[in-house]
Amino acid sequence: MPPSLVDEVVRAAGRGERRVRLLPARVVVYFVLAMVLFPECGYRRVWASLTARWPGSALADPSAAALRQARRRLGVEPLALLFDRLRGTVGTPATPGVFWRSLRLVAWDGTCVEVADSEANVARFRRHAARTTRPAGYPQVRLTALVECGTRALIDAVFGPQQYTEWPQARALLPSLQPGMLLLADRGYDGFEALRDAAATGADVLWRVQAGRLLPVIRPLPDGTHLTLVTDRRSGDRLTRWMRHGRRGPMPAHLTALTLRVISYRVTRTAADGTFRTSTVRLVTTLLDPHEHPAAELAVLYQQRWEIETAYYGLKVTLRGADRVLRSRTVAGVEQELLALLTVYQAARIAMTQAATTAGVDPDRLSLTTALHTIRLTLITANTTGPTLLAEVLLKARNLAPTRRRSRTSPRCVKRTLSPYAYNKTKGSVGHKTTVTTTITLTSADRP
Repeated sequence: MPPSLVDEVVRAAGRGERRVRLLPARVVVYFVLAMVLFPECGYRRVWASLTARWPGSALADPSAAALRQARRRLGVEPLALLFDRLRGTVGTPATPGVFWRSLRLVAWDGTCVEVADSEANVARFRRHAARTTRPAGYPQVRLTALVECGTRALIDAVFGPQQYTEWPQARALLPSLQPGMLLLADRGYDGFEALRDAAATGADVLWRVQAGRLLPVIRPLPDGTHLTLVTDRRSGDRLTRWMRHGRRGPMPAHLTALTLRVISYRVTRTAADGTFRTSTVRLVTTLLDPHEHPAAELAVLYQQRWEIETAYYGLKVTLRGADRVLRSRTVAGVEQELLALLTVYQAARIAMTQAATTAGVDPDRLSLTTALHTIRLTLITANTTGPTLLAEVLLKARNLAPTRRRSRTSPRCVKRTLSPYAYNKTKGSVGHKTTVTTTITLTSADRP
């Protein structure tokens, strides 16, 4: 993020200075970004890290109050424009793991980010209420992102109050979908409207659907999959009545429907102690040709959807810090800080992808933790060879992850107990080694 880019977004946002200030807008933008890089530090320590190697006589020595006022004066729009300049796909055809059969793998999903407990934040973002109706300790922002699976870079992201559901936010991401993309999603998006609108962008979809969803067999395919119709509610009732009467006569005309291919398969997980568990997965896709897009490959490919969960872990834990909340106590401050968080994360992913592409290495093998530590170090030391140093550190043999990822499972459980003495509540949350076997079968529920 060179000064020319920062000056461009400052001018575009109308935040340029009319008079010379000790804290000009360009400096404040870099301060907000550094504030994200050092989440455990107060304003003064962030400023000290940002200016550690610069001559003291040539620098201002602002107070925490002055830095806070400078943030308020800067506003949200410059950070929004800066993220908009950086977001997008970063992988190229030369980047390993980004494409499958000429389709760019992308995924979307939602998550929640905890913010400071202030009256303004509670009024705007609300608290999450558990099943016991006991509210959470902190208000939460709901974030939905579209991620490039091969690089875990952010193609686009939107956020708002946590009471919003995932689909309305995902609808705002539709303009970022393009032909040549294969969108992966979980069962939270299997409604007709979501499938129709996503397919209308020209992108292909590979989504998991709920086990009880009616997916009639319109035409069986030779690989054990079949074509089905996903309809709106009115057309679904007509289609159900036609099937209930033994499919007598022609299929109802003028159905509001989308033709999809259904892939049902079983996944068996065998633990190290020999115990196993089998579950059935049902996918729907707009890739209708079983010869061009084999079902077995699509079933294995769907596991790439979890790359967005790894991206969220990098954003919320590796960068922000485990068990930390955003520090801002005002709504505008939260939006500004969250945009800075997304911007720094995206900048790190861009640098990592460029290094991986040049070396011909899969970006999955590069460590975000190592990248962030190196970025912090180059910032404190004002090292002008930062990009070169970052590439050298990331590509060291000892810093590269194995070519084959370890197969592990970790059951869902409470990670933060309400009482520090409730030791047994997190028992069993540690990952276990497993062997995963995927078998393609046509389940009885899908047979004609």
